[in-house]
Amino acid sequence: MMKTALCLLLLGRVAVAAEPPTVAIVYFDYDGKDDELVTLRKGITQMLITDLAGGDGYKVVERARLQDALAELDLASTRKIDASSALKLGKLLQARFVVAGGYFVMGGTLRLDARIYETETTKVLKGVGASGKSDDFFALEQKLAADVDAVLLGAAAKAAREPAPKPKPRAALARSARGAVPLKAVVLYARGLEALDAKDLARARAHLDEVVKANPDFLLARHDLSDLAM
Repeated sequence: MMKTALCLLLLGRVAVAAEPPTVAIVYFDYDGKDDELVTLRKGITQMLITDLAGGDGYKVVERARLQDALAELDLASTRKIDASSALKLGKLLQARFVVAGGYFVMGGTLRLDARIYETETTKVLKGVGASGKSDDFFALEQKLAADVDAVLLGAAAKAAREPAPKPKPRAALARSARGAVPLKAVVLYARGLEALDAKDLARARAHLDEVVKANPDFLLARHDLSDLAM
């Protein structure tokens, strides 16, 4: 009987140890002066959440939970989330790692940068980035997602004292089938997300419908529009 209880206790400890760490991806900062591009921060975050979710090495916090945490910390209307606020969000969401970053567009060039924090130590594990033509948005976002994924897999493996696994191909729902969706379509998609957050379903549906009609290869927009129709 005692041996059985000991075995169950050890199995319970293994199950706890095997629990993958949680990752929170917060809204990226925008330092430019084009107000239309401010909204893009929600689109970038949603795409990264979608592209990085579903793996074995870590769990990603859904954007709805992020919105609730932002509201709880009175950060829902802020345009910038500094390192201190990002870490507070991470702790509130019980995330071991936090991904924060920024972006800017200048002369047709888009730059995306991300920093991966460890919540407990507040240390930046690594910074990664991608730069290119603004209408190559999907390729840039996919590169950023792949680089962030590699850092997170390595950090999660180190925390578990295990060898870091090789990154696996993800079901990139946030991509375009042909990679030809213009930046303005992603901005309009982000406006649809803002409307969703404001509980304005009619406006959200209108924005997403406009995006999908002009860009039928925008898979994530099609998916979100389909959810609204249910």
